[in-house]
Amino acid sequence: TKRKRRRENSSALHVASSSSSGLTFKLHPLVLLNISHHNTRVKSQATGSDAGAGTSAGADSPPPPPRVFVCVIGVQRGRTVEIFNSVELLYDPSTHSLDCAFLEKKQELYKKVFPNFYILGWYSTGSDAQESDMNIHGALMDINESPLYVLLNPSINHAQKDLPITIYESELHIIDGIPQLIFAQASYTIETVEE
Repeated sequence: TKRKRRRENSSALHVASSSSSGLTFKLHPLVLLNISHHNTRVKSQATGSDAGAGTSAGADSPPPPPRVFVCVIGVQRGRTVEIFNSVELLYDPSTHSLDCAFLEKKQELYKKVFPNFYILGWYSTGSDAQESDMNIHGALMDINESPLYVLLNPSINHAQKDLPITIYESELHIIDGIPQLIFAQASYTIETVEE
């Protein structure tokens, strides 16, 4: 579509510094463990597969590990959104396609045990939200009309005191006269008490 082409051709991803939704986000520790474990596993697999390949001349550092993509699930009660866990997401970054049928089946199976849990959005790793992230976000809108995006920055920064986690909501903004979906940074708390 015309709008999709414009989004893909835009030079930079627009990100708002704060969300205007008024939602309260609570992130449970299991999600943090899942993201960290998933990232470590993917990084280890990428490093292990490169170990026998040798290094090229002049290579200062290994290539960055592939990003990870997974759905987050939980509940929304009124204006409070609690992110409890994550489920596998089949995403092909080369075609920017998401297997929604697989995801809906996973949600159906999960709801047999946790009937109030829904797919709330997704997470990935990286230092910043990227233009290609909006493709995944848009695909998830078929399952949740307003998905959230949890981003973990796996780079170590010893000066940083806060967790390297950012939660984004999506908002529709008019930019240069064109309605565009953008990420808006949301605040969150770590929920350490089970109800």
